[in-house]
Amino acid sequence: MKEKNKQVDDVRFSQLVGQLFRKLNLLNRDQKVCHGITLAQCCAIETLDQKGMLTMNQLSREQGVTLSTMTRVVDVLVRDGVLDRVSRPEDRRKVCIQLTGKGEDLAGTLKKCTEDYTGKILEQIPSEKHGQVIESMELLLKAIESSNPKCCF
Repeated sequence: MKEKNKQVDDVRFSQLVGQLFRKLNLLNRDQKVCHGITLAQCCAIETLDQKGMLTMNQLSREQGVTLSTMTRVVDVLVRDGVLDRVSRPEDRRKVCIQLTGKGEDLAGTLKKCTEDYTGKILEQIPSEKHGQVIESMELLLKAIESSNPKCCF
């Protein structure tokens, strides 16, 4: 009986994770692409806002994409004046990516947008459950980060 319950839990969990992923992806896209950028560009801007200056390798690893994909994303943002490529003073051969003033402004706008829509989501949950929801999300995130993201088997 326990094995059957585990299978039911596994299936339901898989369904819920899929629904959550799709809904959050759509919400995220709908809230941010209205600023004239793609979701990939938005993610790069948000990462640089949170982490500061990064090499292309670091940024591509943070985003979970190939270096060539990240380069295409960054090229457009550099062209549009949102990002700069800069040499590191201690090693001029190493090029890093950072936000420009325009990029910092856009990052602030995106952060406000995120806080607004996540605030609206949280308003739909009874206030006495907020701590429980946040704790569960932290637990889920930790489990996701410690799982093997490269393979389904």
